[in-house]
Amino acid sequence: MRKAFLHGTLAVLVCLLCTGCVSKYKKVRPTSFEVESVIPTGLKTFDIVVKVGIRNPAPPFTLMNPKATIRRDGNDFAFVDGENVAVDGKCEKVYRIPLKGRLADGVGVIQLLTLAQSFNPDDFRVDISARANVAGNLGKDIVYKDVPLSKFMNKL
Repeated sequence: MRKAFLHGTLAVLVCLLCTGCVSKYKKVRPTSFEVESVIPTGLKTFDIVVKVGIRNPAPPFTLMNPKATIRRDGNDFAFVDGENVAVDGKCEKVYRIPLKGRLADGVGVIQLLTLAQSFNPDDFRVDISARANVAGNLGKDIVYKDVPLSKFMNKL
């Protein structure tokens, strides 16, 4: 009887702790976004470094497999992949995130040069996905779909 009571109490405490942590993870917010550099590494590939500010009142977690698809006029324009990022717990910090990108088929250097003269972020839409993992497979998928590039940058 005593063992059952102890196990029951322990189960209730674990549930309370988990629900408390979950509510804190819902308060994690991006605070800023800045493109630090874009460096061409080939005719269709590039390295990009972004700085993302994150306010995290929760315990630490890992942002895994960040990906983005950038579209212009409904057509794929570029694809971006990143490395996993360890987000510190209970702090607000700016993270420097290196990314690798490639232009979609049909997008060439001449198109990029033409675009550079009249760049308008409202012409681009972005799909972004990543997974925030707390421990092992415990985590949540983060997805932004069809967001105008300008709105995404302003949102952060």
